[in-house]
Amino acid sequence: MSLEHLESFLIAYSDSAFTNPHEVALDRAPPDRAGQFTHMGAQYWGFETSRHIATSIDVANQRFSFDPKAHHYLKLGLTARAQVAEIHIDTTWFTGNHVPSVSVILEDGESSVEVLTKVSLSPDQSHKFQISPTYAERCLVLCHQEGGIARVALMGTPGQWSERHNLLEDADISFVSNDHYGHPRDAVRGKRLEQHMKGWESARSGFGEQAVFSFPSPIEIRQFVVDTYLHRLNAPLSCHLFGLTDTHNLVEVINHKPRWALKAASGQLTLPEDFQDYMSNQRYLDDGLGDQAFTIELHNPAPGIWLPLLPFAPLYPDRYHIFEHFELTSPVRHLLFLHYPNGGIHGLKVHGDYQI
Repeated sequence: MSLEHLESFLIAYSDSAFTNPHEVALDRAPPDRAGQFTHMGAQYWGFETSRHIATSIDVANQRFSFDPKAHHYLKLGLTARAQVAEIHIDTTWFTGNHVPSVSVILEDGESSVEVLTKVSLSPDQSHKFQISPTYAERCLVLCHQEGGIARVALMGTPGQWSERHNLLEDADISFVSNDHYGHPRDAVRGKRLEQHMKGWESARSGFGEQAVFSFPSPIEIRQFVVDTYLHRLNAPLSCHLFGLTDTHNLVEVINHKPRWALKAASGQLTLPEDFQDYMSNQRYLDDGLGDQAFTIELHNPAPGIWLPLLPFAPLYPDRYHIFEHFELTSPVRHLLFLHYPNGGIHGLKVHGDYQI
């Protein structure tokens, strides 16, 4: 049976301090970068982690602790569900810093199966592992324990692929809080075509950013994607999604939208009218909070108007976040997207259906 290369992309990874890890999923032979350097030293192709994940230092007792179960990981997503029959793992050019062994788990929907368990890798070599044909949408590679992998290729029988329409491409965008380095429309267009940061990035002075997307007719959301591709040091910490139905006028209810609140240890709740001004100018010092730590929470004063779809979700650097479970699934005409506190987002996608 003839096997085809299955197109994949990097969803997430634990660490790749020395390299651009997205190269690990590219369908090409790892090039020789001998003599090429970055500020991190010799330049390698693919995925290479930091050192010492299993070892921690105990200075007080002058000793070390070692965790045999410690590992790094990378997760690939297939552009279409496919049947995987062979896995290629390449350590080309990694001569003294390759990952010694890996385990591979194929994921299909909510199910998963471990198809390789701690198989050994050799330095500077292409490895081919045959497995029982297994349907998969994602591939998780556990690295025992650290080092480099130049390329991971999944081989098998591809399924039919059709790119789903991003409904945000049809939307009007308004009430943008900060577009210092890019506009939300840049995130709507984000498709990982660049090898550098690009998208909607706010200034560091932001304390909670927002944008409203208005559709030509009500939509029912099936999937929401937030992609922080290559935003490794400046991704937001969280995202939040609220919907507004066709029965409400956006301009009339925008002032009742969710906003940030401060809560002191005493339980005192403060709802500044201008949260960015409040935080930037440290007005909490003169507002009874002093210099003690406090919590920041998203307060929705009108949950019957601004429907909580995804009221609180963490974001991570350089990751393809897929959200498919929503608090409410009512059709909405407008979407309020917030992220906190500031930072860069490469891609925003909404997949779903128009309600006619």
